[in-house]
Amino acid sequence: AGGPYTNSLGSDGSTRFANSGKIKIFVWDPATFKYGTLTTKLPPFDLANQNFGWAHKICEPGASSVRSTPTKYLFVSAPGVGTDAGTVYMYEWGIGLDGSTYDTWTQNLTITSSDPGSNKRFGHQLEANDNGDILAISSKAYGQAGKVEIYVRASQSSDDSVQHSFTLTQTLTGISSDGSSLNTGFGESLAMTKDGTTLIIGAPGLDNSEQADAGAIYYYKWNADGSTDTYTLQQTIKAPDGQTNMQFGSSVDITETGKRLIIGAEKFDNRYEINFDSGATTFDLQD
Repeated sequence: AGGPYTNSLGSDGSTRFANSGKIKIFVWDPATFKYGTLTTKLPPFDLANQNFGWAHKICEPGASSVRSTPTKYLFVSAPGVGTDAGTVYMYEWGIGLDGSTYDTWTQNLTITSSDPGSNKRFGHQLEANDNGDILAISSKAYGQAGKVEIYVRASQSSDDSVQHSFTLTQTLTGISSDGSSLNTGFGESLAMTKDGTTLIIGAPGLDNSEQADAGAIYYYKWNADGSTDTYTLQQTIKAPDGQTNMQFGSSVDITETGKRLIIGAEKFDNRYEINFDSGATTFDLQD
């Protein structure tokens, strides 16, 4: 769970850093049927307004992964770093100080945008497949209608003995209906299947004809041509309602295999009126 606006004390134990952020990692206890706090991670360095924990993703390769399974990855974004330029940190699961218990996340990589800049907030959203080798990171990227950068993990041996690295393979950029680079909110939401073959990108600020901020989502398929490890657009789904400012695509989620897709529209306004006391008292309900 992320707390990107959490204030924290610096390494000196006294200096306060506003909106530095943190994340808490919980572990399931089958004996009590409850989650308990496993660890709390603070940003790797002291700095205010980094919003560490804004977005995060745990990757567990294999269907039978448990606490003692060694290969696990954690990605945490801090889009406020560098005057909102943003960065993403990678952590790896491992054995703690007692030399036997798997209970420690160690930061081993920092990922920055291929096109960094103030106010882009790289790490606004992020998604990864279960293997942790395909990573999608969105930026607000004002003036570019939002964008999503696709990274592929490289230089990694099968026994995890080589230092991790990621290579940028593709940049997906939002474009409005007239071809301009107005802010469509492309990358405001992301969803990916377990194997990474399906990527869904929300653009809730997209204008549709006379509908301002009607919104849309885009469905991409990985390696669609069988030869290029990139995402190819397969379908665009626009807002099904004629309402303006509904922001269709403000949130998205997808099942593990990609057979079901859920799309949110956070400003959809569907009013119902209930009258009491012969109409003297009126309540407006929204669903």
